[in-house]
Amino acid sequence: MADIEAAIDETAATDLLHAGEAMLGSPSASGSSSLGPFSAGYSVAVSVSGGSATLSPPNVLHLVSCSVHYSLNLSFSVDLSKILPNLCLPQVCFPIPFDGQICTPQICITWPTISIPLSYSDTVVFSADFAINVINTPTTFAVSATVLGIPALNLSASANALLIAIGAAIAAAVLVVPFIGPILALAVGAVVALISLANVTGLLGALISPLVAGLTIPLLPARSKTLQVLPAAGGDPAVDLILDTLSASVQSTDKNELVVTIDI
Repeated sequence: MADIEAAIDETAATDLLHAGEAMLGSPSASGSSSLGPFSAGYSVAVSVSGGSATLSPPNVLHLVSCSVHYSLNLSFSVDLSKILPNLCLPQVCFPIPFDGQICTPQICITWPTISIPLSYSDTVVFSADFAINVINTPTTFAVSATVLGIPALNLSASANALLIAIGAAIAAAVLVVPFIGPILALAVGAVVALISLANVTGLLGALISPLVAGLTIPLLPARSKTLQVLPAAGGDPAVDLILDTLSASVQSTDKNELVVTIDI
């Protein structure tokens, strides 16, 4: 039998998870990826909150309806000349006495490359199974929960909203191009079609999933293996006990509990 045994039920496990989510902070990543035919630079940060815990022996914690909040900064460039047709103002000629006629020069629009920065934030809900782990060092121990596998993230609604935001950002960017007014809708539609909802969904999945897969939530922060004990009656000096063998598991009695056992 273990010298020290501590047990918590599912309600307390949920409270520990919420505290661990707050300690986790905001994991982030940055780099570049493809967005349809375009190359895009990005930075993304996520945080997790909420959810309820259920426990399953011997070592699984189910977290249901956890919220992943993410903030995405996206920047990509679009060469409009590769998308839009050539547009030239027609040449107009006027007859003049004796010399024949005079004509206006033909004026063609040179489509520029536009840079499109965009910031977008949203929340996606997921459920996942976590394994309970004890982290031992020579002087400390801690208990954490690590997600098993890659949770399925339903990003379709978020991707659709992001695609609409991209279209609005493109419209704002091309407004500065001279003579663009008559074909503004054509320009926006052409770029959005090339990006496509599938590409945006794939981008979000590629950015967010790695930050969720392998996610480790601290349940019990690192504690010293040295435990100072004072005699109840007083008078004698304190004694240092060294915590030796530590383990954590889900055990089933009249209810499932997360149990931590410690030998001295």
